[in-house]
Amino acid sequence: MRKVDEGEEYIKAFPHFKKWINECRCCHRKGYKPEMPEHIGNPNSFGSYFIRKHFKPLSLNKDGLCEICEKLVEY
Repeated sequence: MRKVDEGEEYIKAFPHFKKWINECRCCHRKGYKPEMPEHIGNPNSFGSYFIRKHFKPLSLNKDGLCEICEKLVEY
């Protein structure tokens, strides 16, 4: 199973963690919000560990575009 698929399965199993996932409106690439705290839920939760394991950080601009798509739209 690919790492992305494992991440999707994890979010499906724990949908309350979806709020920490960003998705680009253009390319639909997914990643975690860079401002995600070290521990989400409670201090003993491994939620943020597994999100960081399966996803990379993904910043979005005010229009919901990732850095790559933002540059492509500018041209």
